[in-house]
Amino acid sequence: MAHVIAGMTMSLDGFVSDGSGSVGPLYADLGNMGDDPRAAESISTTGAVVMGRRTFEMASDPDSYADTYEFQVPLFIVSRHPPASHPKENDQLTMTFVGDGAVSAVRQAKVAAGAKNVVVVGGPRTIQSLLKAGEVDELQIDIVPILLEEGLRLLENLAGHDIRLERIGVDLIPTGRTGLRFAVKK
Repeated sequence: MAHVIAGMTMSLDGFVSDGSGSVGPLYADLGNMGDDPRAAESISTTGAVVMGRRTFEMASDPDSYADTYEFQVPLFIVSRHPPASHPKENDQLTMTFVGDGAVSAVRQAKVAAGAKNVVVVGGPRTIQSLLKAGEVDELQIDIVPILLEEGLRLLENLAGHDIRLERIGVDLIPTGRTGLRFAVKK
């Protein structure tokens, strides 16, 4: 069965977007990220992607996913309100809008992924709900050495849930990021 990997980039003070909702400050190195060997490995080992509605809507043109998105695999978008017209797809990248929650999206993605990984790319609420439900096997966080001071946090709203992590890797990335990988103990 597929391994579920949830990951996001955040500031050193724990924010995944700034106070205005922008993720731009976290991706000043976006042009250089193609040189990161972790990206190529992730793309080759991923069989399906889960993302929240807001993450999906970050693309100015939803049709662009079929032509330019790095993960050319089935996408499962957690949303009760799919777009009026279904976005463009191709032979590898299909889009399923899942209205009954992140857990259902992950379960559908696991079937589509087969023996490959399911990658959850965001948003924070989607990842939080999957951590609470025990659906995440690995948590990957890239830390960017900036302080945003306000915004949306990834590791929030988890009170009352006994989520235990074990560090399994630390990657020092030439662009200045630090990649942290944790197994979620079950």
